[in-house]
Amino acid sequence: MSIICAQETGLTAEEYIACVGQSKLGPARPLGNTERVQAMLDNSNLVITARDETGRLIGLSRSITDWNWNCYCADMAVVEASQGQSIGKTLMDKAAEILGPGVSIIVLALPGAEGFYSKLGLTHTDAGFYRDRTHRT
Repeated sequence: MSIICAQETGLTAEEYIACVGQSKLGPARPLGNTERVQAMLDNSNLVITARDETGRLIGLSRSITDWNWNCYCADMAVVEASQGQSIGKTLMDKAAEILGPGVSIIVLALPGAEGFYSKLGLTHTDAGFYRDRTHRT
């Protein structure tokens, strides 16, 4: 199967929901709120997609970056039926290529996903902190 990975603008909430909903990330995102998902996409300045030869979205990364120092990868998802084909690694490598060597990529992994990011070569740290949202849907 041929996979095309590229930076994309204009990804729709419907495509995002269809892809993320078929991944382990789905339960952690507000997939029942199309308006909120669209706002998440509209306010992200680096979206990279992985599409199969038919054009179907099978993976994505959604990030927020200053293009000079840091990039926060807010979402990394690959549909479960397409996992195990290095699509996540390809998405991360494409982000690093676009961002260049002067920009760090930061990920807050879901519990259980730490091993995946370690395999991609990301450094694990216990110094991460976050303030959780009070509105989930």
